[in-house]
Amino acid sequence: MSILTENYETIFEQYSAALRWMEELGIKMGSGRTSNYEKTIGYWKDAYKTVTTDEGRQIFPGFVNSMFEVFDFINIHKAFHGIPNHELKSIVEKLQKGVNGPINAASETPDSSAARNFLFEAAVAAKAHRPNRGVEAILNARSDTGISLGGKKIWVECKRVTTVEKIESNVRKASSQLEKTLMSAVGSGHRGIVALDVSKILNRGDKIFKARNDETLLASLNQLMDHFIEEHSLLWERVYERRHKKIIGTIIRFSFMATSEARGLIVHTSQWAINPRLGIAKNDEQIQRQLVAELATAL
Repeated sequence: MSILTENYETIFEQYSAALRWMEELGIKMGSGRTSNYEKTIGYWKDAYKTVTTDEGRQIFPGFVNSMFEVFDFINIHKAFHGIPNHELKSIVEKLQKGVNGPINAASETPDSSAARNFLFEAAVAAKAHRPNRGVEAILNARSDTGISLGGKKIWVECKRVTTVEKIESNVRKASSQLEKTLMSAVGSGHRGIVALDVSKILNRGDKIFKARNDETLLASLNQLMDHFIEEHSLLWERVYERRHKKIIGTIIRFSFMATSEARGLIVHTSQWAINPRLGIAKNDEQIQRQLVAELATAL
């Protein structure tokens, strides 16, 4: 779990650096949502100190949405900017698709969700890329993304889920895709994990989670994740009963904007967890414990 501590000016600088890097990779961003976010945050980083109440009401919803959306781009840049461009073909393809879609996350529909779906795939790869800690994203993965860890190759299929009713069908599709990958993989060092982004189940993208201070916010978000897994894990376990034994668990992520009122700023929260599949081998539990330790660290 992480709570961002940088001020708005620093976030603007980090996002602008990510955009410049994407341009160097040849990604065409045009005048869509990425440019809109830069313009909105660029204005607010200075104006929030002196903005009038009326001006604040007008720009604030767009600011919250922009702040929420930029962090995947920032984290992908942090994870991969030191890698030669020619090795990032898969990430570039995901980012090129990821810069499209509606500007406001709350306006997204099933027909316009592809861009953010691809961005989530790149974000999972970025989150897992810790080469100095022995964990690396597999940049040419045969699945949505992949993770190299302790001599194992973990193939990951990623799904963004917008309603509880769609959890089971998304896990069914992802695990079916993983089965095909695992069946064609040679050797014993292959595993599969389903990654679910459930942010929209908990928050459409235009609401702010409020807490008195950082300690309360952390406790509330940990409780929210624990409750979500406790309430819904039977949905994916029911699917796994008929799936390949090498599918070993489920990554859960949600992220949204929050206020830590003692700090007086809007902050970005991102929570990641792994729910191991029931009945797996001890060594597969250990793989996931190590992966949890890496996911818990900030980029």
